[in-house]
Amino acid sequence: MPVRIASIEPGSLAEELGWQPGDQIVAVNGEVVEDELDFRFKTAEETLELRVRRNGNLEVQYVTKDIDDTFGAELEEFRIKTCGDDCLFCFVDQNPVGLRETLYFRDGDFRMSFLYGNYITVTNLRERNLKRIVEQRLSPMYISVHCTDDAIRREMMGHRTQDDRLIEKLRFFHDNGIEMHAQIVLVPNFNDGGALVKTVLDLYELHDQLFSISIVPVGLTRHRRELTTLRTVSSVEARQLARMVRRWQPFFRERIGRGFLYLSDEVYLLAGLDFPQEDDYDGYPLMENGVGMSRDFLNEFDYQRERLPALLLEPRTLTIATGTLAAPMIEERIAPVLREVENLEVEVVACENTLFGDSVTVSGLLNFKSFLHALEPRIGEIGDLVLLPPDSINFEGLFLDNKPGMSTPEELSEALGGVPVEVFGGDWVEAIECLAG
Repeated sequence: MPVRIASIEPGSLAEELGWQPGDQIVAVNGEVVEDELDFRFKTAEETLELRVRRNGNLEVQYVTKDIDDTFGAELEEFRIKTCGDDCLFCFVDQNPVGLRETLYFRDGDFRMSFLYGNYITVTNLRERNLKRIVEQRLSPMYISVHCTDDAIRREMMGHRTQDDRLIEKLRFFHDNGIEMHAQIVLVPNFNDGGALVKTVLDLYELHDQLFSISIVPVGLTRHRRELTTLRTVSSVEARQLARMVRRWQPFFRERIGRGFLYLSDEVYLLAGLDFPQEDDYDGYPLMENGVGMSRDFLNEFDYQRERLPALLLEPRTLTIATGTLAAPMIEERIAPVLREVENLEVEVVACENTLFGDSVTVSGLLNFKSFLHALEPRIGEIGDLVLLPPDSINFEGLFLDNKPGMSTPEELSEALGGVPVEVFGGDWVEAIECLAG
């Protein structure tokens, strides 16, 4: 389907060609254009034949340009492809009603994997998709593998066919130089134990192009209506995972120069263990997947603590609201240092997730009501500033709630009697200075 022009930059090549919003780019050098990524790739040449539909008429335009020249045309966003699976543990199926519509969409688009690091299962990748990824060098690809045992994978992921050709597709990427990162959502009694060992070893065979495996514990909410009974990873199992990684990483480092197998921060928190040191994360390539974020957070705090003021001129109280999983770490590692600032009182409030249930303990899935439920009983004692976790709002500054008056930190502030509420931006000195006025 042709892609439509959304806007034109003044003085651009697109304006010179007479393009206007609403026109459609049909083909470049005889090849159909599928989306904006495809357009950028196919117009990288110096000599082009363009087929453009304008006012219902198809025009052929010939363009000669420098290879680095751009057209200055913004194309409409492409329609995101849905996931080709029906996983037993899919978080979308566990959402409560009434959230934003986008939270019910199952993303399985290889373009979003390349652009934003979204993990995809590759089940819905056809031959033309595979060839396009290689031809256009859409690398790296982030792939949800979960298990390489075909029978277990089918049961976990709800495949409609007997074989989704996972390893064949990964091998194709490997042989054609596409960098990959794999994810395993660990579901007890399904892809753990021997199945996990097999998965890691199978993926290790692709290590020339498959750069990492991250293991993330399954997330389960209280809204699993009429779904397969699953359970979360226990603290004992989390410690077993940590021991396994400690044994295997030296093996991988000796042979390929990197740890290769990593655990999400949630595993170490569940296990009650300290996080690996910075060097063990090999440059934090998986931080967006929750791997190494806490170590980086603690290291950054250690760096900033030297710049904290010795005292505040007037007594102030800082309330740090966070998830129940991270709260002990904040209380033990962050709060004692902040309390060394004279006249600064620090309270850490563990917020239970009222939206998804108490089994969901990470801070990134807390919503307006969760914060309000934990903080409202403290009105009058909250103090002078409430700090929220940085991942508790989206890029639009909104909580998960989709309710009027319950969407932003400013509205939470109003509900708490006007106490300032800020999302932590990463700078502790700035937060303390904000308190000092």
